[in-house]
Amino acid sequence: MEKPYAGKATLEESFNQTIITIPAQRNIFAAIFLCIWLCAWAGGEVMAIGMGVFAGGVISGFMLFWLAGWTVGGVFAVRALVWIVSGKEIITVGQGEVTIEKKNLLFFKPKTYSLNDAKKFRVRDDAANAGFYGRQNNVGGFPNTGTIQFDYGMKTIKFGTGVDEAEASYLLQKLKEKHLLTDRNF
Repeated sequence: MEKPYAGKATLEESFNQTIITIPAQRNIFAAIFLCIWLCAWAGGEVMAIGMGVFAGGVISGFMLFWLAGWTVGGVFAVRALVWIVSGKEIITVGQGEVTIEKKNLLFFKPKTYSLNDAKKFRVRDDAANAGFYGRQNNVGGFPNTGTIQFDYGMKTIKFGTGVDEAEASYLLQKLKEKHLLTDRNF
């Protein structure tokens, strides 16, 4: 008999706030692929720089453009690898605010939203976030994905990436029981 799933999120509750920590989806295949790809990427980067700069040649406009694009691609691959290996989504709800932080996601600044303006908290397993075989696509930890959503003005904010619908419902219920979210937020 299979044991019930305990969930991946951890809750830290204090008097006036709750902190939800959700580890990034660990995908060993993607991590290995990115490591191999980054080795090839580094070889290409070194070779291109060596041909243009250290060979005494003049770097053409095309070579500068190619190096810039190649470097940006490598930065995003490193970003995805760091997220897969050590990323965490940290959601802090309390004192009239919800803060969403993606720890160890390069180039992501924590975002804070007023709970007075946060409406229609809901659970929705967005088909747009589904990868192969309906699983959440969390490679790279892109910021606007998640099973828990709310409206903030004319924008939908999403968080709880990789959390199943049942666990997301449980998390929202805990926030409601603690009176951090009220009926006005739903």
